Amino acid sequence: MLQAIRAISMKTTITITTIVGAALFAQVALGQRPHSDGVPGGDSSRDRGDEIDCASFVTGTVTVAPPTIEVGHSAVLSWSVSVPDRCSAKGITLGGEPVGKQGSMTIHPPRTRSYELKQDANTLSTTHIGLGYPPVVVIDPSTSEPVEVLIGALTDSTNLVQVIELSCDVDLDLTGHSRVVIGSNRSLIASPACARGPRSSGPRIHVTDKRDRNHPLFEIPDSNVRVSGFRLEGPTSDIESDKDFSAMGIRITPNGWVAGTIHDIEISNMEMSHWSGAAIGVYDSTQSEERGRLTNENVSAVHIQNNFLHHNRHYGLGYGVVVGAGGYALIEQNVFDENRHAIAGDSRNGMDYSGYTARDNLILAGGGLHCSFSAQGVPFPTPVCWQTHQIDMHGDKSSHLNGAWCCGTAGETMMIERNTILYTNGIAIKIRGNPADKAVVDGNAFKHKKMTDAISQNGNPGIIDTIITNPIDVRPNNVFNFDPSAELGSCDFVGDGNQDKFMASGVTWWAKSATTLQWRYLNTMPGRLPELQLGDVDNDGKCDVASRSTTGARTYSHNGTEPWVLSM
Repeated sequence: MLQAIRAISMKTTITITTIVGAALFAQVALGQRPHSDGVPGGDSSRDRGDEIDCASFVTGTVTVAPPTIEVGHSAVLSWSVSVPDRCSAKGITLGGEPVGKQGSMTIHPPRTRSYELKQDANTLSTTHIGLGYPPVVVIDPSTSEPVEVLIGALTDSTNLVQVIELSCDVDLDLTGHSRVVIGSNRSLIASPACARGPRSSGPRIHVTDKRDRNHPLFEIPDSNVRVSGFRLEGPTSDIESDKDFSAMGIRITPNGWVAGTIHDIEISNMEMSHWSGAAIGVYDSTQSEERGRLTNENVSAVHIQNNFLHHNRHYGLGYGVVVGAGGYALIEQNVFDENRHAIAGDSRNGMDYSGYTARDNLILAGGGLHCSFSAQGVPFPTPVCWQTHQIDMHGDKSSHLNGAWCCGTAGETMMIERNTILYTNGIAIKIRGNPADKAVVDGNAFKHKKMTDAISQNGNPGIIDTIITNPIDVRPNNVFNFDPSAELGSCDFVGDGNQDKFMASGVTWWAKSATTLQWRYLNTMPGRLPELQLGDVDNDGKCDVASRSTTGARTYSHNGTEPWVLSM
């Protein structure tokens, strides 16, 4: 008899029936009377109060039909649990929710998921339902579990092209989520009727949990991605002082193991605020390409356009846009306000230097505050704060005089063109070293009184850290000591009867909404307000911008956004 038991135990694979048979055999050998349902002990077990190991005898199944559905459709989840008479039916859960021994329910899963049937910690059965997504997924206020639908459409969809639209009045809390990947051929946008505009703030996605720079909310690793038309709000409305909290809204980090240049990444028409690290980070990788996948030879590969980037603040970080680790970005027609730096640059990744083209942007008067708890390792009783600059590129070396990453080689190519800079509490532009290629400052309008107030450069480390071997190319057509905000026009650019403010900086035109109170880019045009005339030239109910001429035919720009044409 003992030999027979040993022979059974030596088998490497046995069925449940074999286990039960072995148990019954052992009961007989020990003089126990088996119960008719196979549970050891029978009635005498109850009489003696013997404990029964029921986990080995409880079985269950769970199924779903159909096994694959399209998001928004339903399926039926069915389950059944067999519990011997002498065992408890308590502690049965399906998908973490308490259920009875058997039943069915209609489910509307927001994404691909598994359902686990358990009794206490014992898993009885598992089933899986797959979700398909249409080419366009619309999330509106009636969408069940909208956050899960959003993440599922971004990460689970097998469509070659996927568009996720946020409808009117959508407000999604993604607290607790990070590094949500927006893969190739994906668009996350506001529905056209609900997109951010001169009279609408657009839908919102927000988080409330503080996080570090390695946990951005969204991550873009490859080409053909568009994010547009809504608000993306971080967790820090005030100035963050904790160095461990540097939240980032969107991080563009190319897949380093894929060869070929990045292309067609667009972040446009967004309002992004309260990201203590940066609203947008653009980085590169050199695993597959010596210069990385983002270079100055493909300027518009990452296109950051027509956004309002504001109140992204930190004692030592806090950027509207940061470009680093050899990345490159085209940053144009954006409005910046109350950021520590509007545009920041980290010099390089290995031998691949970073850069950007920043043109036709509006940098308002706010922001620039930098604070520190110590200097040269000596702590301060209270933080010491001062004003820093708005457009930045770090060097790749540090020095005792100017601090960390203050000098050496500062980026590769920085083109700073036709920007309007109203910030004067600190320097407007600071290149903290010598560019590997060039830094060009061309055609900008500065409120600063003179060039030396607006533009600064460090050099290589030395006795005084001013060994400038590749100076900034400051072109003669920059304008200083001009404040276009001191004289504004008024006109209805939307056609709803509300008067918007109009500003002409000499290089670009801007309109400030009477509803959202936000500035938006209209056009790249010369001329100041006294040289222009506002009115409905073509009788379409919306304001146009015309040249002020006392003789002959006049030219005008339709709605202030089109090229000059002759007025009739």
